[in-house]
Amino acid sequence: MIDMQFVQPIRDPQKIEEMKQALLKRSKRDWFIFVFGINTGLRIGDILKLKVNDVQNRTHISLIEGKTKKKKRVPINADLKRIIDDYTKVMDPEATLFPSYRTRGETAICRVQV
Repeated sequence: MIDMQFVQPIRDPQKIEEMKQALLKRSKRDWFIFVFGINTGLRIGDILKLKVNDVQNRTHISLIEGKTKKKKRVPINADLKRIIDDYTKVMDPEATLFPSYRTRGETAICRVQV
C-alpha cells in the first residue's frame, strides 16, 4: 500500500532527467510545472496560483504561502529565468502561468490534474 501522507523527493539526477523528458513529450506546460517546482521548492498549490506577471522579468517570486499564510520570497535562478522567458514570451501578463486545456486557458489546472 502507498502512503499518500509522506512524499519522498526524487534525488537521482538520471531519474529527474528521465521525468523531464517524459513530461516534455506530453506537453511543454507539464514539463514546465516540474522544472518550476524543482527549481523553486514551492508547494504545488502555491505554484498553480501564479500568473505570468508574477514571474516574468523578475528575479524573485513573492507570494503568501497557502498552507502557512507566511510571506515568502523565492529567488529565480538564471536557468529558470531563461526557461520562464521562453515559456511566457507569447503569453498575456495577466494569464495564469499553468492554464487548463479544458477551459481553453481561462483557469489554471488543479492539483489533481498535476
